[in-house]
Amino acid sequence: MINRKEYNPSFAVVYLDTQTLSFLESNFDLKLFETFVFKLHKVFPNLNLHINVNDSVKSKLIGSKYVNSFVFYEPNISEIEFFKRFGSLLPESIFKDPEWDEVCFLYFTGISPLLDTSLTEKIWNRHKNFFSQYSYSENIPPGLIPTVITREFLSSLPNQLTTDIHSFFLKNINQYDVDIFFQSPDLRQLRLDFRYHSVRSNILIDGLLSISDEIPYENLHSTLKQNPELFRSSPSYMEWEIYKGCELSCVFCPREFIDKSNDGSFVPLATVKTMVSKFQKELTSPITISLSGNGEPLLHPEFTTIIKEILTLPQLKELIIETALYKNVDVLVSLIQELDQTNKEKLCIIANLSTLKEETYQTLYGKKGLTTVLESVDTLSKLLPKNSLYVQMIKMKEVEDEIDPYFTSFEKKGINIILQKYNRFANQLPERRVSDLTPIHRDFCWHLTRDLNVSVTGDVSICKQNQSKIIGNLYTESLSEIWKKGQESFHHSFNGEHDKIPAPCLNCDEWYTFNA
Repeated sequence: MINRKEYNPSFAVVYLDTQTLSFLESNFDLKLFETFVFKLHKVFPNLNLHINVNDSVKSKLIGSKYVNSFVFYEPNISEIEFFKRFGSLLPESIFKDPEWDEVCFLYFTGISPLLDTSLTEKIWNRHKNFFSQYSYSENIPPGLIPTVITREFLSSLPNQLTTDIHSFFLKNINQYDVDIFFQSPDLRQLRLDFRYHSVRSNILIDGLLSISDEIPYENLHSTLKQNPELFRSSPSYMEWEIYKGCELSCVFCPREFIDKSNDGSFVPLATVKTMVSKFQKELTSPITISLSGNGEPLLHPEFTTIIKEILTLPQLKELIIETALYKNVDVLVSLIQELDQTNKEKLCIIANLSTLKEETYQTLYGKKGLTTVLESVDTLSKLLPKNSLYVQMIKMKEVEDEIDPYFTSFEKKGINIILQKYNRFANQLPERRVSDLTPIHRDFCWHLTRDLNVSVTGDVSICKQNQSKIIGNLYTESLSEIWKKGQESFHHSFNGEHDKIPAPCLNCDEWYTFNA
């Protein structure tokens, strides 16, 4: 009698997207590739890896002791094309059961030097025990285990897809025999990614491998708590106040309680150039910059040249301009018309517009002008790519009954919508919340983990909820010095010691907001 559980995956598949391939061209580390293959072979000896790589990476992999394990494919291939290409190489079924095809492969969406051999064995054994067509985990971070995919699932895929393979699967999950592999602890709140595809993940991988070749999954969280600099390696989001001051009096704005003595001040172009140069030298990861803070960026007298200068930053992922669109919109329009398509796609305009009623607008913003703002939004929608323009509604009691018509109005126009929670700034603004998002249990704060809050003077506050607690000045100090100064507060946050942080953490409900 044939034991139907005695078989192995036919091979492993590694798909590298364009971003990963670009990263590997300038950050290739053969040791990390070989560590991945070594661990994979511990579980499945001599298993071949089908991988799409460019010539640069391929030439380096040819020097690997595992070169005979690689089956190379061209880089510029979509995921679905890749799947269709290697699918014909799957062998015949051993058992030839008309109701069940055991032939399968392991799937990775990146090089995985931290592959957990114990968990990989577990998911494989579960896959066999449950005769699954698709086995995956929702709570284990990417880069620790493979997804197991059968020929039956592969055969069900259409010839073309507008989404990735996993998204297609999730939309059609009821059509398949599925095993969802859960392993405690649930680390989803950490947003970890152990695939070798970015500087941030590289720092994390190298740091953990220097501690141990194999860290048991159950010890991963505690290891990161003991080495917080691996998790908080660099900023990914900077809120930069390039102009302080505004002609509106918004009831939901921190300008209601801050010191306005230096209203009208702005960051000179020379300082912006210095900052861009500093960031170009010191940033280790992509960053999103949001021009917001306690002022209206369109009031900056050198707005156009400022934007063009920031857009030259190589590490810039996205430049957000948060504006109420009540003045100098013609300057913004002229700027957009001058930009090429690449820079237009890097730009993101967020129009602060919480109502479609003129009377309510005047109450919330302190002056009339709704019609002009709406006309400006329509103008921008014709000039910008779809993903470069958003209208933002702050969810407050004053506009709760407007949410549905607001969405209907802008969705008809094809304009993106952000429904922003109302921020009381730790009880410094009156209560206007429709719902209370104060956490029952306070994990670590993402804003202490990834954000920089920079004032017009260059002062960096501990967080936007406490703008008076300054940890340094980005105009006079290096980025690394400033980032290190926030490490202690993050360490306290990571360990649940929120009372030791010079910020109103215990009165804050911004716990679940995440910028970049």
